[in-house]
Amino acid sequence: MAAQIKHPLAVPINAGLDLIEKYNLRAESSLRDNIEEFPEYANVLYSAHAPTTIGRERLNIAAIDDEFRDLSLAIFKDYLDKCSLFPHIKQFNMHFALKRWIAETQARGQVGDYERHIESVRILAEHAAKYDIEIVLENINSYWELNGISVSTSFHEVNWPTMNEAFGMHPEEWIQICLDVDRQNVRLCLDTSHVCTYAHRFPSNDRESKINSFLVRPDLISHVHWSDNYLYDVRGRDDSHLPVGKGTLPVEFHRAVKYLDATILLEHYYTEADLAEELSFIDGL
Repeated sequence: MAAQIKHPLAVPINAGLDLIEKYNLRAESSLRDNIEEFPEYANVLYSAHAPTTIGRERLNIAAIDDEFRDLSLAIFKDYLDKCSLFPHIKQFNMHFALKRWIAETQARGQVGDYERHIESVRILAEHAAKYDIEIVLENINSYWELNGISVSTSFHEVNWPTMNEAFGMHPEEWIQICLDVDRQNVRLCLDTSHVCTYAHRFPSNDRESKINSFLVRPDLISHVHWSDNYLYDVRGRDDSHLPVGKGTLPVEFHRAVKYLDATILLEHYYTEADLAEELSFIDGL
């Protein structure tokens, strides 16, 4: 199974412990999982996804709202404390903070500030360092549907500066934030389904170069959420999370991901047959 990959592949907890052990895989908890509920996975859990919400509100460590920013930081610190009880968890995956999120469900923390984002990641990096845990910052889905953009709306008609966005959606900013944080235990998580939703902001013939722009600093990428998506048709505006090889992301892109010096999560699980087919595809890259 993908013998040339630097680190053993991981799958989500919902694949089940028996299957994870059968295929000699590792596991990552999802953003919806309460890590405390999975003590039986202690031997296979090597990374954890941070929570993203409190109630219906999205957490925001960049918020200009001091109270909500402090609350968000406290929630992440508490989750890091819980992760430290699992002996193998050494990576803590976080979504980038909100730049702008104006919605009825977001009563607080609607607007974020770049410098506050940098400062907050440094605060969390210091907390994580106590446990020898690395923070990996994940590029985010472009949220076409949540922004009310219909499938019939052409990409060039969308005014993205007025839309709800997070930091780190653009590859240049994704990389720059990691450089500006400048902490040894802060690196990047590449989500390959999310990069496809970003590429759909551009003409079809530019999309391959847009996804490849997320690979220009492989030295900063230490974790991957690996899924396929549809690069050339409108379905790719969604965060499709297809098994690798089932979408239209280029084979060369998948091959580059395979050989990154990074831990890799196949961020989906459907059936054992799908997994076996996916592993065979990865072996052949």
